[in-house]
Amino acid sequence: MNGDQISSQTKSIWQPAGLDEIITRFGFSGITTWLILAAWVILISVSIYSVFTLMSESWVSTSVESSSVQFFFLFYPPLIIGILLLFWVGFEWGFIPIFISSFVIAFSASMPVYWALLFAFSFVLGIGIYALAYYCVPARIDLRDLKSAAFFVIVSLIAAMASSLGSFVWSLQQNLSPSATLNIWNGWWTGAFFQSLLIIGPLLFLFSPSVLKVKEKFLNQKAREEVTLGWIYSAITSVVVVISLFVIGGRFLGLEGISQAVAASDPFVAERVLQATGSFQIIFWISLGIILIVGFTGMYIVSNWNKNLKLEVNEKTSNLQVRERELETAIDERDLLLNEIHGRVKNNLSIILALFELQLKRAGDETLTDTLRDSKSRIRSISLIHELMSQAGTFKTLNLKSYVIKLTNRLDQDYRFAKYHSDISVHASDLILDVERAVPVCMVINEVISRVYERTSSVGEKTSISVDLYSDEQIFYVVVRENGNLPHSFFDWKDSENLGTRLIRSLTKQIKGELLVDDYKNSIAILFPNLNTLKRNEISDVIEKVRISHGIEA
Repeated sequence: MNGDQISSQTKSIWQPAGLDEIITRFGFSGITTWLILAAWVILISVSIYSVFTLMSESWVSTSVESSSVQFFFLFYPPLIIGILLLFWVGFEWGFIPIFISSFVIAFSASMPVYWALLFAFSFVLGIGIYALAYYCVPARIDLRDLKSAAFFVIVSLIAAMASSLGSFVWSLQQNLSPSATLNIWNGWWTGAFFQSLLIIGPLLFLFSPSVLKVKEKFLNQKAREEVTLGWIYSAITSVVVVISLFVIGGRFLGLEGISQAVAASDPFVAERVLQATGSFQIIFWISLGIILIVGFTGMYIVSNWNKNLKLEVNEKTSNLQVRERELETAIDERDLLLNEIHGRVKNNLSIILALFELQLKRAGDETLTDTLRDSKSRIRSISLIHELMSQAGTFKTLNLKSYVIKLTNRLDQDYRFAKYHSDISVHASDLILDVERAVPVCMVINEVISRVYERTSSVGEKTSISVDLYSDEQIFYVVVRENGNLPHSFFDWKDSENLGTRLIRSLTKQIKGELLVDDYKNSIAILFPNLNTLKRNEISDVIEKVRISHGIEA
């Protein structure tokens, strides 16, 4: 799965936007807030109007048919509007249209207010199942894959079954027969379920991407918070309370019906009915006790699981902290050891350099003197690397600018007694190299600058040398120029037998770079890639562009 697919899937996960979030985003007096609220009120009005239009009189008859109830719920606008608002905006936006419309149904059927509220709440139980499921499971609401579609079907079935509990409240209040009650219950849950599959699901599939884009553009929501322990407790409590209310409501309605039947029946039959009622009372209290025990057990299990998880996390955190301290100690010891190693290497190389200096004073042969001086220069280039790393306290990288400045200062000291020693200037920004490339790069730079300095100091007039260091996203390049009055083609770099020349070519190849010599301008450019990931053909293209941009002849 690529990054775009992951991003699309993340954006398609249910992200509710509360009314407070709308007000915070656009302000309570903002025109956008009032337009959203006006659209919401219109949808609520449409939901209520559809109830009066579609409500069937056969619902209150003793011969109610399952098909009529099923047809009613197959296209029940309040449920369609409420569930779509739930998915696209949030729970409270979908809860209100469904609750008010359902209350209107019950109230228009002369149901007492408290039972009408309970009846309306059964619809909320169904939409609550959707909210609970999609809050806990990060499933896509645009149903663009098989997994999200299957999850929607399962949740829709459970939600339809949950909301259909209201059929028992309706039947008991309307004094319907058991067969009529069964017809209403079957028609209720099947109609609501097929409505989700045939209407709500396709609408989510077709319009969710566009709605979510608009929502993301205008709301700019933050990432959804993780499910908290308090939220889980609230969800379990809500489910227990709702189921308990239905059980208690069924008991009271049943007792009311039994009381009416007993009052109009023979005393002997009434006595038998009351005896049977006692058994059902025991079943009622056992059922209510089981519901409460299951709820509290669920909360206890979740709490215990959370406590064990916290203990495990704390234990692992403590172990990680111990390991972190051990790692920090090991790193400090390693840095101390590396610093000691660099210091010892630098000191040993300093001793070797001092020996070369003594030998240079004793050497009478010019060829031997040149060889010793070249060897001393190369050893010093390596010594400077260790010296700078030891001073900086870092052993993974090297600042090339600091290296070149120190190198040119040492060269200036070497030739300070020469009659015509050259003035040397460095123009550079901080260029950081990893230690693997620092050694060959520094040796190449040392070889070039030392050779230029040596040649300019051998002529009979004063000259000046400039060293420029540049860098961009792809290439490091070092340009050494003689800015005096020396003749053209003064630098001869064609001697393939010379050790310095072979060393320069070998090290340049090692760092995947290139050496460009412009005899006409007496300049040498060393170019090498900033990144090791560049391919050879890419390096050549970049080097060619740099060469042209800086006027360096190939």
